[in-house]
Amino acid sequence: MGQFLSEYTSHFFADDVAAILSGQLGVRYTRQCIDLERRVKSFLDSLEYYSCLADQPLNRAKTQAMFSARAIGSPKFNIMFDSGDDKRICWKSEYKYHGYIISSKLGWGKLLKDVECKIRKRISLIKSFKLFGCSSPSFRKALFYSHVLPLFTWVYPVYSLFTRNQQEDFSKFYYSSLRRALWCLE
Repeated sequence: MGQFLSEYTSHFFADDVAAILSGQLGVRYTRQCIDLERRVKSFLDSLEYYSCLADQPLNRAKTQAMFSARAIGSPKFNIMFDSGDDKRICWKSEYKYHGYIISSKLGWGKLLKDVECKIRKRISLIKSFKLFGCSSPSFRKALFYSHVLPLFTWVYPVYSLFTRNQQEDFSKFYYSSLRRALWCLE
């Protein structure tokens, strides 16, 4: 597949493809959009050609596009496959790829909020088990090790990419969550 999409930055995992098409620097926004529309069309043609040769059908219903630029909003052009069904590809402001939330602002804020929300819910669930007296400390510890701790270890490889404020806020959240979890594990 790399031969057919060699002029684009693409990432493959099983049957998922994520492609990155970058715009030109130093040109007006309208020219960037025209150039991007032409290159997206070329990319989709190459992708459809590969899908025919490899006998791997494209899931057009799940195909999405995201636009990231300093300009506000998404481009005004429509992206369509050449299959003749006139289905447009939807512009999204964010999507989830392998567990990471990628937004058009390319920051880590949405990912951190999502992870913090998951951790709070899971610690609250473990806390409710203790309050209602329906579990042993060893069971609550197993729940913590299998459902809460992996989320923390999953975030820390990208910790150095956070802003200083995000690092400080996440560290405070980490310590307060551990305090709540330790109370639940007693």
